[in-house]
Amino acid sequence: MANTRDIKRRISSVTNIGHITKAMEMVAGAKLRRAQANVIAARPYTLHLAQLISRLQKSGLEVSNPLLETREGPPAYIVIAGDRGLSGAYNANTLRFAQEAVGKTPGPVIVIGRKAKDFMSKRGQDIIGEYSLRFEDPVYMDATSIMKPLIDNFHNGIFGSLHLIYTEFVSVLNHKPTMVQLLPIVGLVDSEDTGPYIYEPSPQEVLERLLPRYLYSLVYQGLLEARASEFGAQRTAMKSATDNANEMLDQLTLSYNRARQTAITQEILEVVNGAQALEG
Repeated sequence: MANTRDIKRRISSVTNIGHITKAMEMVAGAKLRRAQANVIAARPYTLHLAQLISRLQKSGLEVSNPLLETREGPPAYIVIAGDRGLSGAYNANTLRFAQEAVGKTPGPVIVIGRKAKDFMSKRGQDIIGEYSLRFEDPVYMDATSIMKPLIDNFHNGIFGSLHLIYTEFVSVLNHKPTMVQLLPIVGLVDSEDTGPYIYEPSPQEVLERLLPRYLYSLVYQGLLEARASEFGAQRTAMKSATDNANEMLDQLTLSYNRARQTAITQEILEVVNGAQALEG
C-alpha cells in the first residue's frame, strides 16, 4: 500500500503542475493575440516610411543627411531578448545568433531585456546601454528613448554603424532571429509610385524629419516582433509542458491501477492461504 500512496502523491503533484502550465498557456495565448495584432498594425507604417524616404532620394532633388553617410568606426549592436524564461529556446536562439554576429565584427552592445544583459555581461561584451522590458506591450516612446542617444553617439563618431538584432515573428510556431542595419540608413524599399510630388516646407527638411522617425519605427517594430515571438514561444512551451503532464498522468494512473490490483490480489491470496491453513 505504501507504493500506491507514493503514486497517488505523484499524481496529485503532476495534476497541480498541469493546471499551472495550462493556465500559463492560456495567459500567453491572450498576450500573443494582442502582440500579433500590434505587429501587423506597425509593419505598414514602417514600410511606407521607407518608401517615402526612397522616393525622396531618387527624386533628383538635392537632399542629404548625416544618417545616410558611411562613417569610420566599429559597429554597435542593439540586442533584444526577454526578461524571463519559460519560453523554450526563444532566448537561447536569439542570443546565440547575436553572439555569432558580434563575434564576426566586434563592437559595443546595447542590451534590451534581462536575459540579454546577463548573457552579454558573462561574455565580457562592452555594454554601452541597458534597457528593461517594463511593460507587456512596448510603446513608441520606448523606441525613441532608446534611439535618441544612439543617434547622438553616431553623430559623435562613437561607432560607425548600428545594427538591430531581434526575433522576427513569422507565425506562432516560427520565429526567426534577424539582424537589420539601422545606421547608416541603407536598403530602403523602392516605391512603385513614381508620380510627381511637391514637398513642403522643403525636401531637405522633410527628409530630416522623416529619418529619425524611420529609425524609431524600426526599433519599435523590433520590440513588437520580439515580444510577439516571446509570447508565441511561451505558449508553445507551456502547451508542450501541459501535454507532457497529461501523458505522465496517464502513465501514473496505469501504474496506480496495477499496484492496486497487485495489492488486492495479494490480500486475496493471504485470505485463501489462511483459510487453507485452518482447514488443514
